[in-house]
Amino acid sequence: MSALPGTFDGRIAHHLDFHPRGEFTGERVAIIGSGAAAARLLPGIAAEAARVTVFQTEAAWIVPRAPLPAGALRHAPDRLVRLIARANLRIQVRDSWMRYRLTPDGDAGVAVHDSYYRTLRQPHCRLVTWPIARLAPLGVRTVDGIEHRVDTIVFADDTHHVVRTIGRGGHLPATAARVGAAGRKESA
Repeated sequence: MSALPGTFDGRIAHHLDFHPRGEFTGERVAIIGSGAAAARLLPGIAAEAARVTVFQTEAAWIVPRAPLPAGALRHAPDRLVRLIARANLRIQVRDSWMRYRLTPDGDAGVAVHDSYYRTLRQPHCRLVTWPIARLAPLGVRTVDGIEHRVDTIVFADDTHHVVRTIGRGGHLPATAARVGAAGRKESA
């Protein structure tokens, strides 16, 4: 994921290289990765950072811990998992535009997390779904030409955060775990 063109003058971390305990206090932080990875990282980073921008490379279904244990979730029918995830998204995210950008288009990973949506709604957190054009010396530039200034970039992948992948409309998923650039939703 850190193979983006351009050069960033600030600090770059991978999700395995940091422990959010005062490391981001007062900083402007970018999280670049899928919704599943961001779900795990955002609450801890947002508790410390002055501002957090999540550059979502791919939406994921997020289900709360309560309805199904992870073992049952792996074997539950796709329709049931999708129904629980959609209900969770609708209940926690009232803004229809944000909800649209957080909804997967096709095959999608499923992650279990209780506070991702609640944290993402905080005033100092922002979701960006425009594709990233390049890293810039002071931040991240998206294809719409906006340079998002940050102090630290955290690259995140969903390798260990996806419980399973569900296909679109009951079809079998193309891959078991996918990290890609397709399916981003943003207005022009």
